[in-house]
Amino acid sequence: MIRFSFWNSIAGYFQSIAKKLSRRAEHSLTEKTDQDFVFEVIGEKRFPNATQLKYLTKFYSPTELLISKIALFLALASSLALGILLYQNNLVRKPAEGGEYAEAVIGAPTYINPLFAQTNDVDQDIARLVFGSLMKLDENGNLVADLAERYDIDPLATTYTFTLHPGARWHDGEPLSAQDVLFTVQSIQDQSFKSPLYVTFRNVRVQAPDERTVSFTLAEPFAPFLSVMTFGILPEHLWQDVDPAHAILAELNLKPVGSGPYRFGQFVKDKNGNIKEYRLERFDEYYGPGPFIKDLTLKFFGSFEEAYAAFESGNVDGIGFLPQHQTPANTDQAAVHKFSLPQYTALFFNQAANPALKEKEVRLALSLATDKRGIIDSAFGGDALPVAGPILPGMLGYAQTKSATLFDPAQAEKLLDDAGWKRERPESEDAEAAGAAIVTRGSTTLGTQGEEQLPYTRTKNNAELALTLTAIQRDDSIIVAETLRDLWQGIGVKVNLNIVEIASIQKDIIKPRAYEVLLFGQIIGKDPDPYPFWHSSQANDPGLNLALYQNKAVDALLEDARKTSDAATREQKYAAFQTQLSQDVPAIFLYSLQYAYLTPENLKGIATERINHPSDRFANIASWYIKTKKRLQF
Repeated sequence: MIRFSFWNSIAGYFQSIAKKLSRRAEHSLTEKTDQDFVFEVIGEKRFPNATQLKYLTKFYSPTELLISKIALFLALASSLALGILLYQNNLVRKPAEGGEYAEAVIGAPTYINPLFAQTNDVDQDIARLVFGSLMKLDENGNLVADLAERYDIDPLATTYTFTLHPGARWHDGEPLSAQDVLFTVQSIQDQSFKSPLYVTFRNVRVQAPDERTVSFTLAEPFAPFLSVMTFGILPEHLWQDVDPAHAILAELNLKPVGSGPYRFGQFVKDKNGNIKEYRLERFDEYYGPGPFIKDLTLKFFGSFEEAYAAFESGNVDGIGFLPQHQTPANTDQAAVHKFSLPQYTALFFNQAANPALKEKEVRLALSLATDKRGIIDSAFGGDALPVAGPILPGMLGYAQTKSATLFDPAQAEKLLDDAGWKRERPESEDAEAAGAAIVTRGSTTLGTQGEEQLPYTRTKNNAELALTLTAIQRDDSIIVAETLRDLWQGIGVKVNLNIVEIASIQKDIIKPRAYEVLLFGQIIGKDPDPYPFWHSSQANDPGLNLALYQNKAVDALLEDARKTSDAATREQKYAAFQTQLSQDVPAIFLYSLQYAYLTPENLKGIATERINHPSDRFANIASWYIKTKKRLQF
């Protein structure tokens, strides 16, 4: 009985389920639920639209709906926070076009022409900004292509082929072609132009087989050839009608047309006709990137003191060269950049101007009486490197010459004694006059000066041992000159100082070789090719042999070193050259300095580390900027 009831209950349960299912089926045939409507509206679409979303509440319970709203809020808040974070982290200030920069430089422009600019730093500064060249130096002092898109060197290292950049144009809008390069080199080779580059290119054959290709064929290998391809290119269509014999008088020398990042705007003269400033404008069709700065002005001054006064008064924004001892007063608004520079300062003897200097014993005695370390300490606070020769440490062919760095005044006195230069004690009434050294500015005598009285003078064949030391009018150079005067007068050599303004040193002193002993710095370039500075063919202007040094053996060594690209052979030739130079003492090598450059704090983008010439401070001028814009960067 019990068993029957159990099975009867089970049967009743399943019958009730069947009835419910039957009623649901009947209901589904007659009525549609809200969910059915939703799915019917959606159809086969994967995602609902905005109108359909209102039916979501039919699926969710109140709790589920609340959770969904909270989740949606958190998602929106997180997205907003993430967006703000991405914006802040990727918003950077980028260089923008605009702004003006005015720089003070010492000197004055003469010929803004790459064929003549080698002898004037100001000319080179402007030419560097206005003219493009086949090769140029980057901010690290390395050679890179400029107007040349690429170049090739043949296996014999005698033919260099350059392919020009297709987008290069002149400032007047004309396209730049290989014919312009050909014309420029042929002008250099024309002696009527009197270009200092003539010696380098006189035996070079240049060809332009098409509009974008130019090749140079050398008679023999010349290792530094690629480094000399940094000269600016002239526009043939403007220069072809200029008589080479009168090229130096052409108006284009002062109103240049080039292909560089900046074009000539105008120059300003004072009432005496002296050019006081040069204004350059951004060249919008420049083939390279940039530049950003719109207007660039160079203002010219006769001395650093005048230039620094202009900087302090706000008349200029920067100074092209900052002497080693000088520090800007307001460091918050100024930045000092120091560049490595292949330069040395030396004392060059003009033996033709003073018979006493023809004696090797006199030159050697002056060298032994020169305290290089003392000079560096007094003039530069110890911040300079003493040097003993024309090839600097770290350069190909450098050789330490210990004998040239000795400071031995006692030995110097003995040399002069043995050479017949007799000591003469000055009479008491003439002692003051004997101990006073004449100091002049240019050719005008300003008075006498003699902090260190001569203990005695020297004579030989009724001639007094006296010389004139010429230096530029700059504080550190004057300190060096005065220190040398005191050192040399200590061994009986009377020294007169001739202090010359920087602006006139080239024209009045160096070009005519109007000096007996010249305190001057020479920049030798990245490749230590001493030929332009010590070969006998360079003894006269526009050559750079300031000691007027002539030695046939040295000439042969320098010529042979130029012909080989083998580093070991060049090292050997340069070592022999330095040994001979040290023995002949045509000059006294003193020190090497870094190049300091003063700019305003808001001038950015200067990445230069090494320069081969002061004009190379503009090596990455296209990247300099003053103005900025906020931009997103991912």
